[in-house]
Amino acid sequence: MMRGLVLGAALLALVACDGGGDTTATRNIAVTGATPYVEQLKALGEANRGLALRRAIQDSGERCKRVDASGYQQDYQNLSMWTARCSDTGDWALFIAPNGDVQVRDCDDAASLELPACRFDEPAAS
Repeated sequence: MMRGLVLGAALLALVACDGGGDTTATRNIAVTGATPYVEQLKALGEANRGLALRRAIQDSGERCKRVDASGYQQDYQNLSMWTARCSDTGDWALFIAPNGDVQVRDCDDAASLELPACRFDEPAAS
């Protein structure tokens, strides 16, 4: 019985070693921001995209009466970065994960959080 426990413990130790290879190596998984959630958001018109982003901002506990401007900005790490300009609370960065989870950050905090600065396409002068 004791021998079985010792053997079991030894096997667990070997399994935990991951084959005895370099334990400092990491496994990187490349994930791009192109997910069904992001593709659906890109396909929406300005008004519907604004509504979707407004809802995400509100779901995070922040206020947003109306989205006046919004758009896709860039991929950041494995997240898709979007921006939204709310009529009452200013500019927001929304980071969408491949599984559809969203993180909302105030654009004024981007530098202190080491996030990309928010950019908005300014309408052409007429």
